[in-house]
This record gives sequence, C-alpha cells and structure tokens, in this order.
Amino acid sequence: MQERVGCPGWLRGSRFKGVETPGRYLLLYDAETTSAFESEAYYARLRSPTPMSRMIFPKFRDTWRTVCKVEQRWGDGIGAATLTVRMKASNTAPFEKLAAPETARVDLLAGQSGIGQAHTAEKDLRPAPDRRIERALVAFFWSVPAALAARDRHAPEGEVFALRHSVTKGDLDDTQ
Repeated sequence: MQERVGCPGWLRGSRFKGVETPGRYLLLYDAETTSAFESEAYYARLRSPTPMSRMIFPKFRDTWRTVCKVEQRWGDGIGAATLTVRMKASNTAPFEKLAAPETARVDLLAGQSGIGQAHTAEKDLRPAPDRRIERALVAFFWSVPAALAARDRHAPEGEVFALRHSVTKGDLDDTQ
C-alpha cells in the first residue's frame, strides 16, 4: 500500500479482512481524482513489482479490480469495518438507509472500466484476469457489529470486512 499511496494524487490505502470469510481481503484506495490511476508513476510501479508483490500476487484468487468514481458520498474518513455490495449498473442501493450516526462514511461508486487497466507485469503475476465492478456501495462503520447489523437490515447480499491497516500520504516519510 505504501508504494501506491506514495504516487502523486493518491491519498489513502486501506486493507480489510473478511469477517465471515477470513480468507477474503478488500483493498481500497482513495485518490484525488481517477487520473491518479493513469499516472506514469503508478504504472512504473506496476511494471516493476516489488519482491513482496511477486510473492503475494500469484496467491490472489477471485480478484475484482476497478477504478471507481464516487457518485454519492455521505460522511468522511473510514471506520473499523466496511460493508460492501457489488451491483449491476442499473441496481439501486440502500444508500439513504446506511447514512446514519453509526456509519462513518457511505460511498455509492460507479466503475470506470477504461481507467487503470493497462497491461503490466503485476497483472501477469495474478493467476486469472481481474473482474470489474459496474457499481458498488461501500459503507464504513465504527464497529464490526454495527456493520453486520446494517448488512442484516439493509443489504443481506453484502459482505463485511474488518479494518486491518490504513496508510495516508501523511503517514509516509518524505523520502518516498
């Protein structure tokens, strides 16, 4: 995450682990604009994977990798857990129901299929092509129980992940 967040225009990277499916992970990146995912600095990193990336990426399974544009946002920051729901572009989401005090932030996202998808050495390390998201809802909660309760009430098809690590541009030292 540090190598990505160190790129121009990248703001934060967060790694989450599945609560009910502990073998699943979610990595989310916030950027100033979607153009950060098309920068030369970003692609330079993807063309030259680190030793850690070379070790980890071949183990990835069922990857979904999509640059998304925020259609609607309520709140700010991240929380201890997130509820995610992947949808078709035409589907509606329980956005308004999730915008509540127990929620830190809710994003309704639209997949941008042509951004950040150039062929790179990093893509070659993954055992199968990435799938893409058309639309998604990502709600950040202050606790795992709050995320699970919201899922049960408003989005039973959703998946809950617990925050494991987050890094912002300000967390990096000036040498990156």
